[in-house]
Amino acid sequence: MILPKRFIVVDDNRTNNIICEYAIRKWNKGVAVHLFTEPERALQSIQQEYVEAPVDGPTVLFLDINMPTITGWEFLDHFRLFEAKVHEQFVIYILTSSVDERDKEKADSDPLVAGFISKPLTHTTVQQAVEGMQRPRSI
Repeated sequence: MILPKRFIVVDDNRTNNIICEYAIRKWNKGVAVHLFTEPERALQSIQQEYVEAPVDGPTVLFLDINMPTITGWEFLDHFRLFEAKVHEQFVIYILTSSVDERDKEKADSDPLVAGFISKPLTHTTVQQAVEGMQRPRSI
C-alpha cells in the first residue's frame, strides 16, 4: 500500500482543523498537513500545486460539508473541473458533524468521495482512511 505523503483539511472551523492536524500527526509525524478554513483558498492551492506541477504520491483530503462560503458539495463541483490527472492524486473523505442520512447517501454515491467520516477525526480514523484508500467505504 502506498501511504499518503500529504493531507489537506478543508473546514471553516479552526478548532476542528487543529484536532485534525493532531490526529494526522499522531498517526504519522512526518507527513505534510495543510489546513484551510476557506474552501476557495484550498481550490486555489490545488490549482497551483497539483494542476501545474503534479505532486508525488497520494494526498488525502478531509472535506467538511457545511461551510459558509461554499459547501463541501460545491467544493466537489469545482474540483470536478480539474483534469483527471489531478483527481488521481487525491483520496477525498467527507468529514462532517452532519447526521443527515442524505449527506451520507450523497457521499456514498459520489465517485470522487472515498468515504464518509463523522467528526471528530482521530488517529484511528486516519489509519482506517489510509487503509481504505483503495476502496470506497464509510468510517
